Formats: sequence, structure tokens, C-alpha cells
Amino acid sequence: RSQNSRVYAVAFSPDGRVLAVGLDNGTVRLLNTQTGTEACEPLTGHNDRVWSVCFSPHGKLLASGSSDEEIRLWDPQAGELVGEPLTGHSKPVRSVCFSPDGRLLASRSDDHTVRLWDTETRMVVQEPLTGHGGGVNSVSFSPNGEVLASGSDDSTTIRIWDTQTWTAVGEPLTGHGGWVRSVCFSPDGNLLASGSNDRTIRLWDPATGLAVGEPLEGHRHWVMSVSFSSDGTLLMAECRDGSAVTWDI
Repeated sequence: RSQNSRVYAVAFSPDGRVLAVGLDNGTVRLLNTQTGTEACEPLTGHNDRVWSVCFSPHGKLLASGSSDEEIRLWDPQAGELVGEPLTGHSKPVRSVCFSPDGRLLASRSDDHTVRLWDTETRMVVQEPLTGHGGGVNSVSFSPNGEVLASGSDDSTTIRIWDTQTWTAVGEPLTGHGGWVRSVCFSPDGNLLASGSNDRTIRLWDPATGLAVGEPLEGHRHWVMSVSFSSDGTLLMAECRDGSAVTWDI
């Protein structure tokens, strides 16, 4: 925390040497994880809360999404803005996510859309993905980059998108009894996990859209985040009350 600003987003660089921190005063700070000192001057430009930060897979870019409805791309080594802000969303940008090859950036917003950006040209590559009737809470690329999953608060659904045609694949995945807060693919891409306000995690086969097994229950509060271990055998759930649960998949 810096100058009494609240932290709303954190992300490690791919090599683990830098921690990016998004603050409610609109700044992004980069910390050296070895020394705990700032790696460069604060990244300034957003004029409202930073909700999400994400490093590209090669670590050469850092993306930040803000309540000012803009996305900014930064050079984390130089501590400088890369190009002009990415604009187009009409409400706060809650999450940003790079494709596995780093060529695309997905952003999700309270305006009910997912937008896709070319990280080289910084131009939109596709009309906004629409179909959710509520705010989009989470987006995740499959490991091979062939599909994108999005979770929403619209009737508790998850959608799968083909990244070649940018059309929805099959019907929405339904079953949760509350907002879908987080979606995450397993490292091999064979499973999709979703966490919800209904305090459960569900596992899905992204190829068929069918549920795999029974819901994982027992969480004390909303499941805000789900993530797989690197070998895909464990699934970590982070809940709104600060508790964490690890599942053996």
C-alpha cells in the first residue's frame, strides 16, 4: 500500500522478478520482488481506480484496466506508456488478459462486452463480443489460444468463444446459482473451472460444454477466484472472506 491508497490488483511478471500493483488512485507501481523496492517511478495516466493488471507472456508488456474506461499498455522495463490508451468500453474495465502468444489482449467491462485488441497495432480486431446480459466478470484464454471463456452475472452463465471466428461455441454453460466470478482453464485445456457467488466451483469439459462431476462445495463465502496448479492436479479457490481452499482434481 502506498500513500494510503488501496490495492485492487496484483500480478507477477513471468520471471517472478517484478510485482505490478494497481491502486485506487489510478497509479500502477512496479516492485522488485527481491528487494521490495520500486523498480521504477509509478506508472501514471489513469484517472480512476485500477481494477486489473496483467503481464504479457513474454513480459515485455503490462496491461492495466481502470474505472476510467481505458486500458493502457506499458513497457515495464522502461516504466513508460506504449502508445495511446485503448478506448471503446463505456463502463469500468474490470479485467485484462493476454492470449498465450501475447498477440491479443482481451478486456472485459461492466458494459456487458468483451473486447479484443491487437497488442502490436493497439487496434480492436473484432466487434465486441456480446451475448451476456450482465457485466462480464472474468475472461480466460485456453492454453492453445483457440477459445476464450467468459463468465458473467447474467443469469449465471459462462460462454465459450472461438478465437478464429469470434463466434460463440455451443450454448451457454449454465448451472451456477449466482454470479460467475472467475473462470480458468487447466494447463492441458481439458477442463474449465468456474467459481461463483453460489459458493461452489464447477468443472466443465470446454469441448462439449458439459459439466464434469458434481459441484465442489463447502466454501464459506463467494468464490472470487479459481486457479489451477502448473501440473493441473490441484485447484485453488479464493473466497470473499479471505479464506482459500485447495481441491485435488
